[in-house]
Amino acid sequence: MFWRNKVLIAFYLLIFVFGPPVLLGFSQELDKVQIDYDALFEKGLKRNGKLLNLSGKKIGDEGIKRLISSGALEKVEKIDLRYNGITASGAELLAKITPLSKLRVLILRHNILGDAGSIALANSSSFPNLEEMQLGWTETRDAGAQAFGSTDKYQKLKKLDFRGNFLANKTKEGLKKSLGHLKSLKLF
Repeated sequence: MFWRNKVLIAFYLLIFVFGPPVLLGFSQELDKVQIDYDALFEKGLKRNGKLLNLSGKKIGDEGIKRLISSGALEKVEKIDLRYNGITASGAELLAKITPLSKLRVLILRHNILGDAGSIALANSSSFPNLEEMQLGWTETRDAGAQAFGSTDKYQKLKKLDFRGNFLANKTKEGLKKSLGHLKSLKLF
């Protein structure tokens, strides 16, 4: 009995010092799966190529790079990229793409763009006919949002969504003034 207690105490001390042993769980195994981007893009294209829905596919920045080079965006009018783990790097790739003249709606909610990603998008000439951009819950702060208040790149923009971000009241008030012409400006 005495030795068993010593062994248990030693075991708990090891766990306390080094942490619990890590076993590969289901989600970790999923991360190892190779993504067939071409099949994913093809499956996501709807309405004769006018809608690309990749919401929740977790394509990340690598997927954005592949999407841009795939040719799948030629006829797209609406792109839904929610919940994809896209960072500022992916946003910068999108911002530098050859102009998508048919694109009207770009949904990037629930990604990790931060100020750098939002600023890159605000200064982009890649979306000349964009009417709606959704950037809610993208870890954007004041500088990223203010970039949209001072840009002249989105002459046809009607709706902008910044809900769920970390914006100061002063920034929100400034955006209401500079973007007051929009049909819909969501900040809260």
